[in-house]
Amino acid sequence: MSLLWRDEVAIFIAPRKIALARRERGLRSRVVSATTVTVANGHIGDIRPTVDRLAELLAEETWRDATARVVVSDLWARYAIVPWPAARIDEASRVVHARYMLGDAFGEALADWSVALSDTPPGRPYLACAMPSLLRPALEDVLTPAGLKLVSLKPQLVVGFGAWRPRLTASDAWYVSIDEGSLAAVHIVNGVWDRVHTTRLSGDWVVELERLRTFGELMRAAGAVTRMFIDAPAWMRSDRLPQGADVEWLAEDGSDAASHELALLERTYA
Repeated sequence: MSLLWRDEVAIFIAPRKIALARRERGLRSRVVSATTVTVANGHIGDIRPTVDRLAELLAEETWRDATARVVVSDLWARYAIVPWPAARIDEASRVVHARYMLGDAFGEALADWSVALSDTPPGRPYLACAMPSLLRPALEDVLTPAGLKLVSLKPQLVVGFGAWRPRLTASDAWYVSIDEGSLAAVHIVNGVWDRVHTTRLSGDWVVELERLRTFGELMRAAGAVTRMFIDAPAWMRSDRLPQGADVEWLAEDGSDAASHELALLERTYA
């Protein structure tokens, strides 16, 4: 059967959470099953508990025999904006350059992580993303026995940005993706990424949003307005969060953490 007509299973993985949604393909494509579960012993420093829990879920007939699109929590991703090299170099050299910049920003801990580059027109800065090198083979080891073919492996920030891009109409803006334990943000000028900021969240995470907002005010040109578009679960919102004409909350249907994760998976089909 052609991959174009096989059902798709979208999977979100995080240290302490997994979400799955199966879409029936065809002329009337629709989600036929969805669930979100916790990973009791999950940890940011170890992908194995999450992968093992995913293997248990995929043993169910519900998720078998389809293509698979996996979205990885930003807790397991590191980003850098890499300037286009002055001299002409091949793809392998671009990866080496990107790895150097990621190492400079995050240290030797990323030395054995896998690095991927965004598709960017020549002359423009491009995004480099690093994820644990064992992640893809570990996923394929549990997907294959379930009859699932991995066709996409992307980090949360990239998936969210791609889905919300039509709403990000400001010439100077932050797109901010928040989930339990992580904040990832990209600064966009005239549609081009020029800065990426990521952090683990703990305690008063509202301070991190206000820091971004202040940073945007310092960077913007005279007379310009830096917009902030925030994608976050409804349960993380409160009256304490940034308000104003320069802030837009990217609302989702539903009011709990599960609905936010499943909505993210739904956007992988867009």
